[in-house]
Amino acid sequence: MSEFAEALTSAVEASGLSLERIQHHLESRGVQVSQSTLSYWRRGRSRPERTESLAAVAALEEILQVSPGALTSRLGDRRPRGRWVERATALEGIWRDAAIDLGREIARVDRLLPAPARYVSVRDRVIIGPDRREIEIRSSAVIEAFEDGVDRMLLAKTADETDLSPGDITAEKTCRVGRVRRDEERKLLVAEIILDRVLRAGETALVDLRLISDPGADSSSADRTFLRTLRNYVLEVEFHPEAVPVRCHSFSRSGPDEPDVETGELWIGTTAAAHLMVHEAQAGHVHGIKWEWD
Repeated sequence: MSEFAEALTSAVEASGLSLERIQHHLESRGVQVSQSTLSYWRRGRSRPERTESLAAVAALEEILQVSPGALTSRLGDRRPRGRWVERATALEGIWRDAAIDLGREIARVDRLLPAPARYVSVRDRVIIGPDRREIEIRSSAVIEAFEDGVDRMLLAKTADETDLSPGDITAEKTCRVGRVRRDEERKLLVAEIILDRVLRAGETALVDLRLISDPGADSSSADRTFLRTLRNYVLEVEFHPEAVPVRCHSFSRSGPDEPDVETGELWIGTTAAAHLMVHEAQAGHVHGIKWEWD
């Protein structure tokens, strides 16, 4: 365990605060750090390096009531940086033709990719055809760069167990699709989304995508997993007038492998569509919509 991880663990234990309470204290100071990130820092699985992370460490010194520099002085030298430097190792695994386990490589990238940029807002529109099967997801997002030099992002799409393949992805005029990897067995698609310009820290970009589906059975749900806390997320399911379900409800999961928790009934309007609005979607959580045909 690193010096920083040991110092942070000791400070947390001495404070008597839970990670949830520490996260709330950070948020009250305008600092966004997920509980999972705090846990990774404590266990030495990752360490703060970026500007916003270093600001979080300084805030932690105040929250945990330790002397200034008690944590920051134990971070050590920063690793070499530059555009995509810290993602290089993980990306090599993803784009390697002979990658053994794409899912495992993606898990590594999920901890790295969100760092230089964040979603400001996301709207997903799921289109269901007359045969009750998902046709595509039209996704529109605004992203904001944390640092200079951000010119792309990585997107991972998982298909349902009954789907015939991971499907496909196309981009609208706001961006373009770069390299794509598919794991047919696990029905996983990973795509490099290249922005229309290089962003400086604080600048935003639009990302408009179409995720083409390849269903093998009736579709009955749609959801998204969040890697970072997101203030506003809208999920809309648009049904074909000839295929409208009898019931529709929202649900959430506190993690990808956790059980579903039904969060409310959703009414299908005259446009044969239902939507879910999520405020403050937490990192690691899943939010979605399910429906019943009969």
